[in-house]
Amino acid sequence: MRLLEKITPITLWGFIIIRLPFFLGHCKLKAYRLFALYFTLTLLLSGCYKNHLYVQQMSLDHDYLASTHVGTPDPRQDDPPLGQRLLVSWKFPGNIFNQGLKLVMVARFWDQSEEVIEQILERSWSYLELYFPSKLLTYKVEVFNFEGDKVGLWEHHFWTQLIDIDLEKESKSSSVSSQPMQESVIETP
Repeated sequence: MRLLEKITPITLWGFIIIRLPFFLGHCKLKAYRLFALYFTLTLLLSGCYKNHLYVQQMSLDHDYLASTHVGTPDPRQDDPPLGQRLLVSWKFPGNIFNQGLKLVMVARFWDQSEEVIEQILERSWSYLELYFPSKLLTYKVEVFNFEGDKVGLWEHHFWTQLIDIDLEKESKSSSVSSQPMQESVIETP
C-alpha cells in the first residue's frame, strides 16, 4: 500500500480512488456504503474540462537561475536574464484540432505598447515559451480555427480592451463641426 501511494500523484482523485475500498469496507451500514458509492461516482463522472489553454507568467531575474540557490559557478550570474516569461500550453481534442488552429496572443506592457504574436498550431497539445524584456501589464491568448471562430480564450485578470482616446476626440469633433452654427436667440442692441 505504501508503494502505491508514492506512485499515485497527490490529487483529490488519487486520494479518493486509493481510499475508496478502505472507506467502503469500514462503513457499518449499507446506507453509508451506497451513499459513499453514489457520491464517488457522481464526482468521477461529473467532471468536465472545457478550457484547453493554460498560461503561466513568471518574472525572470537572478533568482530564476538554479546556480543562485545551489551556489555553483555560473557565467550567466554576471548577466542574468531579466524580464517576463509566459508559458502558453494547450491540449485540444481531435475534433477541434482537425479544424486547423491559429494562436493569437496580445501582450500589453506598462508603457501601453502592445505586441501581437500569431502562430499556427501544428500539434493538438504542446506549449509555447515567450520571453519579454519589458514588464508585462496584461495579456490575452485566443485560439481561432481557420474559419475565424474562437475555440479557446485565456485572459489575464487585468485584461481589458484598450480605448484609443484620440479616435474618440476625432469622431466627436467631426460630428460637432458638421452641425451648422446657431445664432443666439436673444439679440443685443
